[in-house]
Amino acid sequence: MIELKNLSAGYYGGTVFHDVSLSFKQGEVLAILGPNGCGKSTLLRTVLGLHPQKSGQVLFDGVSSDQLTARQIAQKAAYLAQSRNVPNITARRMVLHGRFPQLSFPRRYRREDYDAVTKAMRDADAADIADRSVQELSGGQRQRVYLAMVLAQETDTVLMDEPTTYLDVQHQLEVMKIARHWAKQGKAVVLVLHDLCLAMRMADRVAILSDGKILQVGTPEEVYASGILDAVFHIRVCRVHTENGWQYYYV
Repeated sequence: MIELKNLSAGYYGGTVFHDVSLSFKQGEVLAILGPNGCGKSTLLRTVLGLHPQKSGQVLFDGVSSDQLTARQIAQKAAYLAQSRNVPNITARRMVLHGRFPQLSFPRRYRREDYDAVTKAMRDADAADIADRSVQELSGGQRQRVYLAMVLAQETDTVLMDEPTTYLDVQHQLEVMKIARHWAKQGKAVVLVLHDLCLAMRMADRVAILSDGKILQVGTPEEVYASGILDAVFHIRVCRVHTENGWQYYYV
């Protein structure tokens, strides 16, 4: 489990978020929601040591991140950034990059690495495009490759920044179903999302980040009942009960 204790970070002497305390629990999908520029992406990067923290702690299974190397952190948490390169390599070679943290010196791929890649591509429904160039793939196909790369890293925690951006509704739902599948397998899945309704429908817990601090953490039902979404996003969030559970919408 990853625990954030009074974590603060910022840019150029200013603070983007402060005193954030939050846990990333195994077996659940946590959605982090908030207005543009509130620090959601910076929060993920700070947790992973990709952005310096100003104060507080990040604990990986009880061990402070300042006692871990970058490689050790990458062995515990995989990260899918919002902006991603599209190199002219095959999808299989791209997914192999996810094995880097698991390799010892000299960095030569082993049979187990190729097996992990094959399994990851199958689980991400990307096996049929393994030999195609990433540059030739559609947006939805590329996203499946990136998800496979994250899965091949074989970590207990997966952090994804806006994984549904630029995808149509069908592929957005596919990404969220994959996230839920990973959680059922015991992973902690943390998603930064802009789609409030998708997050409220698919997440186990929701964290609201605004004005540099966490305003509320709870189940979608608890967050909805509090009215915090209306206050933070200046909209009216509504819901209707269907055979598939609560469906959220806003006006």
